[in-house]
Amino acid sequence: MNMLKHQTSKILIVVSVLFAFVSCGQNNAEHNILREQAAKITTLSELGTAEYVISKIIKADDNATWYKFGDRKILFSCKATLKAGIDLSELQQEDIVTDLANKSISITLPRAKALSLNMKPENIVLVYEKTAITRFAFSNQERDAVLAQGEKDILDNVSSLGILSDAENNAKSFLETFLKQAGYTTINIEFKNIEQP
Repeated sequence: MNMLKHQTSKILIVVSVLFAFVSCGQNNAEHNILREQAAKITTLSELGTAEYVISKIIKADDNATWYKFGDRKILFSCKATLKAGIDLSELQQEDIVTDLANKSISITLPRAKALSLNMKPENIVLVYEKTAITRFAFSNQERDAVLAQGEKDILDNVSSLGILSDAENNAKSFLETFLKQAGYTTINIEFKNIEQP
């Protein structure tokens, strides 16, 4: 599995709700508005911050069993686009703590995860197929099942690709820059601890 392309800092959603942090006046009404708007960040969907294009070889070997004579083999070469980021729907209101008087904010974000995996048909190439004369060729349903297993393999190994750490670093950098521009002088962004099974 090779990474052919690595793009970072790709923001998939508009986080305009964060503009509520721009004003940090001493007025209680302004403070209440800021608190209300800070709570609204929990209603956002996803913040995608890393994208990889992955090349993968997917193969299946359906060897003969006692009731089947001959074997079948199939091999695909494909490219899949994997996007990772922060699922902001998991963010709780208590994960955002503001000190408006000191223009400080602390946010505890959920850990990054794979947000989507897209394997377009035009990026799937049948490289090899062999079917014994005593067997039927792979059906379209069987081919789809092989490709689905390939997608599952990518998602099962996403943590070893480095994309999750990239997504977290990019999300932190993006939010720190944005909040500084919004007027906060002290910004602390952390990620929740991974729960042990």
